[in-house]
Amino acid sequence: MTSSSFYFFLLISLCSFSFGLATTCLDDQKELLLALKNNLAFDASLSTKLVGWNQSVQCCDWGGVTCDETGHVTRLDLSHEAIHGAIPSSQNNWKGLSSLWYLSMAYNSLTGSLPRSLLTSLPSLEDLDLSYNKLFGQVPDHDVSSYRLRNLDLTNNNFVGEIPSFVFNLSNLSTLALSANKFTGRVDLHKFGKLHELYSLELSYNNLTVNAANADFSLLSQLNSIMLASCKMQAIPDLKNQSRLMMIDFSNNELSGEIPNWIWEVGNGYLRFMNLSHNKFTRLEKPYTFPFLLDVLDLHSNNLQGDIPIPPRRVYILDYSDNNFKSTIPVTFGNVLRSTLFFSISNNNLVGVIPESIRNASSLRVLNLSRNKLTGPIPLIGNMKDLQSLDLSVNMLDGSIPQELTNLTQLSFLNVSYNHLSGRIPRFEQGFSELSFEGNEGLCGPPLKKRCP
Repeated sequence: MTSSSFYFFLLISLCSFSFGLATTCLDDQKELLLALKNNLAFDASLSTKLVGWNQSVQCCDWGGVTCDETGHVTRLDLSHEAIHGAIPSSQNNWKGLSSLWYLSMAYNSLTGSLPRSLLTSLPSLEDLDLSYNKLFGQVPDHDVSSYRLRNLDLTNNNFVGEIPSFVFNLSNLSTLALSANKFTGRVDLHKFGKLHELYSLELSYNNLTVNAANADFSLLSQLNSIMLASCKMQAIPDLKNQSRLMMIDFSNNELSGEIPNWIWEVGNGYLRFMNLSHNKFTRLEKPYTFPFLLDVLDLHSNNLQGDIPIPPRRVYILDYSDNNFKSTIPVTFGNVLRSTLFFSISNNNLVGVIPESIRNASSLRVLNLSRNKLTGPIPLIGNMKDLQSLDLSVNMLDGSIPQELTNLTQLSFLNVSYNHLSGRIPRFEQGFSELSFEGNEGLCGPPLKKRCP
């Protein structure tokens, strides 16, 4: 063996040996974690992590625990552990975990307030996830001048009061998720403009009043999602320079007038999710081009008028319902829905026939054209094998119910009520009730009581 081969073999052997060594937990870290366990109330029959913490196993091998090469605990994942009661508030439970940078206690049943000690005793903490619990009270404000926090997720709790001012001073903040709480007060979006690392902002479903006027996001080059549903917002924030934005939710606000055409250009064509539902928009500013990669386009419950907007070809969820569109459905509309799973344009003022091209939307699971003024026959759509819900009710459709609809074996909901349909109702294996067919004077046969001649 040559010397170079020998050294290469020795190097590989040493590396293999070192990689095989398990990280040894420091005694003080084990004692801290065992003390933490003793101060947590949890259902042992549902626990998969805490239940296995004991003296006989070194703590770096415990479920939910990750250590660095020195034996210090760096990650603690206690999500989905059936923990209930309060978060331990004593500094002694936390201050010894000086290397802990990730802590998750999400998806439990934690109650009580958020202890200040949890926010001040962990100097290395970067990620804190307490989402989907039952925590309440105000989030304690504190000095964050030396704070490393990058991701804070308090989604779906019962926190009250104003958003704590310290979040606006977290210079490294990447994700702020405060949705589905009971926060109150006015929030000026421009305060987030200096958080240059901000990647995701979620404030939906609180009792906040968000002011988007003069919000300067020009320095937020990383912004990927902005979720501000139900925030009493009266203006769309200026997002024109956001080249990485993929998700926008401004639903259930007080936005009105035209939907600006520039909003479809944010993200440099990579926008994937857009929800502007439950506002007071009246039209789409022209010219506009929907981004090609858009997966979800939700414009329902506005007052949009004019022609039906032609969606991008790969959209999966498309909701135009509860508006004031008055046009016909374009002849080739079904051709652009080939990848679509959900399409609803119910409760508008559409006229004319349902185009035969709708059969080309063969990926649809849900099709809702109800509550319009559509006329003509039900098209032959027996090829739409994945269709689970079909609602054509409250229109002026005529002719018979096509026999080939019985080929839709996945169909669990059917409503063709209140049209002008006639003839014998085909026999569906699903056994739809008379409610699916009522209001059509010309229909007969089961499940209706009217017999066919």
